[in-house]
This record gives sequence, C-alpha cells and structure tokens, in this order.
Amino acid sequence: MAEVERTESNAVWKALYEAALLETDSDRLLERIAVARRAIFNRIEESLGEPVASEHHAMNEALRHLRRLAEMAVPPIAA
Repeated sequence: MAEVERTESNAVWKALYEAALLETDSDRLLERIAVARRAIFNRIEESLGEPVASEHHAMNEALRHLRRLAEMAVPPIAA
C-alpha cells in the first residue's frame, strides 16, 4: 500500500512540474510554478520517513529548473 501511495505522490508532483514547464500563458506561469513547487515540497515532507535517493534527486533538479523558469518569467526591473 505504501508503494502505491508513493507512486501516486510521485506522479502528482511530476504532472504539476510538467504543466509548469509546458505553460505558454505568461499570466498563468508563475502560479503553475508555485503549485508545482508546493507539490514537490509536500512530497519531500511525505518521503522523509522513507526517502528514495533517485526521487529526491529528481525533485531537486525539478526545483532548480522551476527556479530558473521563474527567473526568466519575471522581467528585470529597469533602473
């Protein structure tokens, strides 16, 4: 049963991460990024008791990509 829950939780954050990466509407992009980040952080908390190194590595990579995407989505402030 725990394996099924882990697989479902893994699928949830991955689907939300992919939705953020594929979002073309700039008005919705930052919200998609925020939702994906929350899902990843939730999954990290869930998995602390039984961490899976490969999943944690994938989540770390996803968080880094989302951070870069968010940086690109926000236009620089003109000085």
